Amino acid sequence: MSRHSEVDIIREQCRTLARKRALVSAGVAVVPVPFLDVMVDASMLTVLIPEISQRFGLAPEQIEAFDPETKKLAWTEIARRGSQFLGLVVTRTIVRQSVQGMATKIISKQVAKFIPFGGQIVAASLGYFVLRRIVYQHIDDCYAVAKATFR
Repeated sequence: MSRHSEVDIIREQCRTLARKRALVSAGVAVVPVPFLDVMVDASMLTVLIPEISQRFGLAPEQIEAFDPETKKLAWTEIARRGSQFLGLVVTRTIVRQSVQGMATKIISKQVAKFIPFGGQIVAASLGYFVLRRIVYQHIDDCYAVAKATFR
């Protein structure tokens, strides 16, 4: 099996994982405790983002083990993409910045929790889509870097 088809399989596996974690986010979003869902999302992301990088072979320790030419290709592609996640140690600050980038949706989700029934559906939907969007972006970044690095 070629490296490119391996990368395609890894991307699909990571997307499946992202959807499963987004369902957890949606479930937590219906609990009417302010910002509980944001804390759970941040905790999930601090584990999930490095795990995805590792699956693609792009965790910092994996990149350092590459031969010099491959290492240079990987870091050049990472720098070109300008991703704040790729190959870097993810901190709660970076996760919080990503979540804050979707602040309007998060605020809407918090307010929607307190509207009977329909609001919980809105909060759950937003929880699912916000988390999935953040993780999918990271998956897409890792995919592009892996494709460019392991040609």
